[in-house]
Amino acid sequence: MTLESTTAPALEWSDRARVAKAIQYTNVNPDLTRDGVLAHLATCAEYGFDAAMIAPVWASLAKDVLKGTGVRVATTLNFPMANDTLAMKLAALRALAQTGADEFDFPPNPGYLVGGQVAEYAEELNEIVRVAHEEGLVVKAMLEFGFLNEEQKVTATRIAYEAGIDWVKQSSGWGKGGLAATVEDVRILKANIEPPCRVKVSGKVNSLAKMQELFAAGAELVGTSSGPAIVDGLTGDADAY
Repeated sequence: MTLESTTAPALEWSDRARVAKAIQYTNVNPDLTRDGVLAHLATCAEYGFDAAMIAPVWASLAKDVLKGTGVRVATTLNFPMANDTLAMKLAALRALAQTGADEFDFPPNPGYLVGGQVAEYAEELNEIVRVAHEEGLVVKAMLEFGFLNEEQKVTATRIAYEAGIDWVKQSSGWGKGGLAATVEDVRILKANIEPPCRVKVSGKVNSLAKMQELFAAGAELVGTSSGPAIVDGLTGDADAY
């Protein structure tokens, strides 16, 4: 069972605060400094984003800085490579819970699915969801559609849903296998889940118009480095996450 409300109110696109609450403002760059993190968190608080998405190393700091702002702390597990062992991932997950993070996104190992090891793929998802919920964490699966064919996209989504995942996401939007969010991929996600599971998108969502298009197809949350630009009615860097 999901740890979040399963009913999202209709998004009023002219309401900047409501738009911000559908955005997880993201900076997971490996060269991000402490000062850069603090600036990112200040922007999250200023705009009232749903969450600050940052690397695990900064999660404890973010929890302290954002206390009382209503901005959640979101982070990642085994990102971006996805190929630690399941035991390693579970150990990291339990350590992650100690940082105070509210939720995390993780990529299931796409090599399992591409190579026909469906049982191993499902086991990983089942175990990570189980432990995440035991630890009180919301969990989102980055299914890395860039590695998958159409049939595999459907299979990945259904396995994640059956595992009890809180959110499915078409991609991290990052690196090899990362890809831009599309209406077509959102529709695949939406068609293969039921509430309380919901759809998040990432990858080149850099304008309000793009966000509206994806939400019309069924998305309810976006992870992007263009959060302020979207809320301000501008267009973010086309090359950014």
